[in-house]
Amino acid sequence: MPLPLDLGLLESDDRFQTMCWYLARKEFPRAIPVAHGSWDRGRDIFCFGDHVGDIVWQCKFTQRSLTELKPKIIDSLSALEASRPIAKWILCVPLDGSSVFLDWLRATISTDYPFIATWELWGKQQLLDRLDKCPDVLEMFFYPVWKALESRFRTEELELVQCDLDLECGWTRSDPGIRYIRQARGASSDLVIDIIVRSHGTIQSLLHAMKIEIHDVKRHLRGLPGEGLLYVQQTYPISLRGGQAGE
Repeated sequence: MPLPLDLGLLESDDRFQTMCWYLARKEFPRAIPVAHGSWDRGRDIFCFGDHVGDIVWQCKFTQRSLTELKPKIIDSLSALEASRPIAKWILCVPLDGSSVFLDWLRATISTDYPFIATWELWGKQQLLDRLDKCPDVLEMFFYPVWKALESRFRTEELELVQCDLDLECGWTRSDPGIRYIRQARGASSDLVIDIIVRSHGTIQSLLHAMKIEIHDVKRHLRGLPGEGLLYVQQTYPISLRGGQAGE
């Protein structure tokens, strides 16, 4: 399911460029931003390369259409240093590129800027795919939307896979389940139960407690003879002097 997000909410060239840099450095850790509004020589973000050339990002923000960006894109391409080879040129825009726009961009680069080896368009869908994989960046730039999405898609669902007695504890069971269990005679260990659960939710869960209901308990005093009496019950005759019994 595509991330339901309007990149126009960024509202400014500066925020859009900064977001693109955060996404770029996820894939290219050496990517460096250029201060917005400075003489950037056609580079908003760049990554120094080897003899093959650098990687250059150009970020253009609009809330209307890509057609109005064409003159600005030409200006940025013309500002690039033709003497310095570019291995890849990446255009970042907040809208999806139409086939007409892509054809124009392909023809422009191949005809007038042969020093660009390859190019890519990071349009709306490509940027949303990257934001979906980088929730920290999504939260940073779209916090109100992120909170709304979190509350909508945050689920916690645990499936019980196994619930069994620990084999090494001093308790035994009389059936495959653990409904009827007893402490082995002479054992002094605690009741230990092994539990395995599987998470089907969208968040990480920590199982920190469990509830056990106990019914029909039969107790006996540990380590004492008989049926749990403190002493073995016996009857002794009593001899009384100076009177009858009971006086």
